[in-house]
Amino acid sequence: MKKGFTLAEVLITLGIIGVVAALTMPSLVQNYRKREAATRIKKFYSMMSQAVLLSTNDNGDPTEWNKVAEDSSSDSQSINAQNGYDFFMTYLAPYIKYVSIDKAIKSDNPEDARDYEVRIIFSDSSVVYLHNGGCLDMVFDYNGTKAPNTSGKDRFRFILCTNEGFMKDIQGTTSKPFTTYNVGRINSRDEALNYCKSSKEYCSTLLLYDNWEFLKDYPYKL
Repeated sequence: MKKGFTLAEVLITLGIIGVVAALTMPSLVQNYRKREAATRIKKFYSMMSQAVLLSTNDNGDPTEWNKVAEDSSSDSQSINAQNGYDFFMTYLAPYIKYVSIDKAIKSDNPEDARDYEVRIIFSDSSVVYLHNGGCLDMVFDYNGTKAPNTSGKDRFRFILCTNEGFMKDIQGTTSKPFTTYNVGRINSRDEALNYCKSSKEYCSTLLLYDNWEFLKDYPYKL
């Protein structure tokens, strides 16, 4: 006589598996998003740092690069778009692999107080928006135009300064032309966490402290 499972036993087992899957799936999805975000942000930071280093070898110290100041005239968007585009194409594009670049692109992030006039799309669909300010402001979106398009969740701020005065005022340091926002004035991981909680533009600095990993106390859900 062969023994087997009854229909009731099979249904109960499947029910238990379903409950366990329902409980664990959100956590698995969340962990996957964190790993994907961390990988892409770290890749972007490494790529840009390497590009600045290679460009320095070819074009001299970044303080010697020709960056046009931010324009504030009535036609500022198109002027800054052209100046930001020219700067990127001269000093960074030769050292970066990207799919496309557009000028005069309005950021689709409602949190942005200003427009980011240049948009660069990478092969993994991630995007960086550039603004020709006192420095070259960068907003990196690791999942491109997909939601939520929100600072601290899928968008993270970086900055490239070529003027020592701006380096001191905006970055708080003159040791790195490309870095996260105001990194030189944040002296500890706890301080970076508090800054991130109060202003999302500092979250990239927190991630820099954490080696681009989203730790359990990261204040925003991806």
